[in-house]
Amino acid sequence: ENVLGYALEKGHSAVDWSTRPLPEPWLRYAALDVELLIDLRDALEKELDRQGKLEWAREEFDAIAAAPPAPPRKDPWRRTSGMHKVRRRRQMAVVRELWTTRDQVAQRRDVSPGKVLGDAAIVEAALALPVDVQALTALPGFGHRMGRRQLEQWQAAVDRAKALPESALPQPGQQPAGPPPPRSWADKDPAAAARLSAARTAVSELAERLHMPQENLITPDTVRRICWEPPRDPTPGAVEDALAGYGARNWQIQQVAPLLVRALDATA
Repeated sequence: ENVLGYALEKGHSAVDWSTRPLPEPWLRYAALDVELLIDLRDALEKELDRQGKLEWAREEFDAIAAAPPAPPRKDPWRRTSGMHKVRRRRQMAVVRELWTTRDQVAQRRDVSPGKVLGDAAIVEAALALPVDVQALTALPGFGHRMGRRQLEQWQAAVDRAKALPESALPQPGQQPAGPPPPRSWADKDPAAAARLSAARTAVSELAERLHMPQENLITPDTVRRICWEPPRDPTPGAVEDALAGYGARNWQIQQVAPLLVRALDATA
């Protein structure tokens, strides 16, 4: 809309696209969704060229095309919303068992897992450890609208988790790799906090001059990692190597490395 001046309809974005056959209005909606993509590409290419960013964009496209698929996420059940409330290992096992059962049901039905059972319900069951279906039914997310067969399925998952030996229970989650949250830097390492403040300011100012989002210029995670553990001798070459090691593109390195070299000299 901002580039070509057209506003696309939003009328069918939330419908069930697994319906067969697709109704004619849906087909028209889908066709209109892509009809202007070639024109949009051409217009954006001209604008990128005008701003001197076309080669940057091509480098980004090449990197995206060459990127390997992301590795399977380890223990995806740990990302259940509300998981921070679950402290005990037995409760974690209930989350894992319910999450796995829900995922299997969702795949079989070809629907999103959240439509099978909400994260909040999984956490409630883990905290309560219901002893039977009647107790499960009293929990939020497992009301009487849910059929007896479904309730028995979820209770069976809870029972499996409760029956596990201690050795089979999940361990508490490991701390994520990388720097701590920036809000704690001033206490943990004031010099690193000063480096980060200087780097953020410099990156923000450059991004504003280049008319692009800061995260497109360089990822915030990369800035944090370099400021938390800078090269032993932060020369331009060392900073460039560090940026490349974190996956920065050549154009990003050329733009950002000089800023970071100066920021790494900042003191608290």
